[in-house]
Amino acid sequence: MDDEMQQVEALIRAHAGEPDVVAKLRELQDAIQRQRDAQKSLDKVTDDMASAGGDDVMKALGVTQVFRGPRGDHGFQKWGVRTPDSAGGAGAHAQELVFLLEKGGSDTITGRGVPLADGSWVAEGSTAYFMDAARHHQVFRAWLADPAHAATARGLIDGTVAVRYILATSPGDGTVDVKDLVLNPAYLDWTWVPN
Repeated sequence: MDDEMQQVEALIRAHAGEPDVVAKLRELQDAIQRQRDAQKSLDKVTDDMASAGGDDVMKALGVTQVFRGPRGDHGFQKWGVRTPDSAGGAGAHAQELVFLLEKGGSDTITGRGVPLADGSWVAEGSTAYFMDAARHHQVFRAWLADPAHAATARGLIDGTVAVRYILATSPGDGTVDVKDLVLNPAYLDWTWVPN
């Protein structure tokens, strides 16, 4: 039980001998719960909208999705490969890796920062945030380590493979907003990538 509900429960106990007051406080508890349930539903719908918008963006860019993760994945929920012929075959050398961060409803890029694996804090959506997510994303690391993707791994290291980071948001009004998050090339550190 959270603080708000605990406060109402404390009031119910304090007014235990006043049935009318207790009844109104129980109505308040019910209203609080209904509002929370409605917010959860809205968040789910807008998360789904941001995800669908993200899928559309990937498709429009000719990106072959390699990974589609759950909401809440650190850094990005989807990533894929855009190849020169946009076919994205298993051994195709990527010309661009595209990573997508999705936010729905009340979920926004936080200005207060987020913790990284090393305990430091950085702005969500920043280059440092992105690099931390990429470095610690087990599926991405395994994909890069696969010999079929050696040319792409080398391309990240030598700069011949472009990297794009996109934010897809749905504010809850039926729209999806998409924007590129700027990655500072000076801080794209791919030295951990196997080559």
